[in-house]
Amino acid sequence: MPRRSILSTAERARLLTLPDTEDELIRHYTFSEPDRSLNRQRRGDANRLGVAVQLCLLRLPGRGLLPDTTVPMSLRQWSGRQRRLAPACWPQYA
Repeated sequence: MPRRSILSTAERARLLTLPDTEDELIRHYTFSEPDRSLNRQRRGDANRLGVAVQLCLLRLPGRGLLPDTTVPMSLRQWSGRQRRLAPACWPQYA
């Protein structure tokens, strides 16, 4: 028996779309002191940036980094700027 979908394809896409404007990034992805403390425990710039991005994705849209997820440069830049990390270290995140 096929499953019924509660959301339409357009509704699902709208819910899972990552914020990209500066106002949305600030509203949803500004780190708190506990976030910064957790991030400081990581070793290496690439891991700190990766954890910062993971925290953002867990907040909105509420899921972790999936293998097929392309993280927008605006999110990497915003996360890196808050943590004083270069977005260029993103490819080294394991």
